[in-house]
Amino acid sequence: MKRNKKSKRYEQDDDRTLSEDILDFVKVFLASALFILLFVHFVAAPVTVSGHSMVPTLQDGQYGFTNIIGLAFEKPQRFDVVVATVYDDESQQNEHWVKRVIGMPGDTVEGKNEKIYVNGKELDESSYISQDYRQKMIDKFGYFNMDFDKVTLGDNQYFLMGDNRPYSKDSRYKDVGPISADQFYGKGVFVLWPFNEIGAR
Repeated sequence: MKRNKKSKRYEQDDDRTLSEDILDFVKVFLASALFILLFVHFVAAPVTVSGHSMVPTLQDGQYGFTNIIGLAFEKPQRFDVVVATVYDDESQQNEHWVKRVIGMPGDTVEGKNEKIYVNGKELDESSYISQDYRQKMIDKFGYFNMDFDKVTLGDNQYFLMGDNRPYSKDSRYKDVGPISADQFYGKGVFVLWPFNEIGAR
């Protein structure tokens, strides 16, 4: 009889421990879910690169995060990679586009003879577009930078362009135009996938 009581007591202890384990798991799960929710909405948000408009900087299918909270402390600067919310006429919905900041508020931007000019001065883009890649696109399409008329930006406007100009729809197009500051969704992209391409852009 004593043996049975001990066995019964052991089983009761086991039941209590299992319940505690389940409760602990639920607590951890809820805390983790809350952390992820807060992280995604206020710190960084997931982003998937779709298309070839930012090649060679970013490749189609890459997955990572963009910095949301950074926009609260510092506005995007020229040459920054950003994620902007843009209404797309083809899909008839807002989309997140990954582009590069070319023109800042008050700037005058122009495309002429394969070059980009900001306030009358040729923009040096060699740090993110190599001459070899530029020539490769010229050989394929007959051009890299298409000409576009001068655009003078307002106090709250930015001129965005994709690095892969023949493939990019951006501020050069009249149905897109300059982007206002409140359209910025994130600043920079940290690639997590594929693993061999991990790093900040």
